[in-house]
Amino acid sequence: MADYELDEIHRIRREISARFNHDPEKLGAYYRALDEEFRKAGYKFADLPPEKPKTMESDDEKAAD
Repeated sequence: MADYELDEIHRIRREISARFNHDPEKLGAYYRALDEEFRKAGYKFADLPPEKPKTMESDDEKAAD
């Protein structure tokens, strides 16, 4: 992707953030409402699977003890 495309994406994201005074709570609420609106309109999105908790040791390391 060319630099001018990334610059345009960043400019748009800054504009959207500025509409909410760069408040992350308000910005998150906006994006959640937008997501819901698109889903109701019939758009399909891939839902990410839940992450597995990371542990300090793997099961193989525990078995070696």
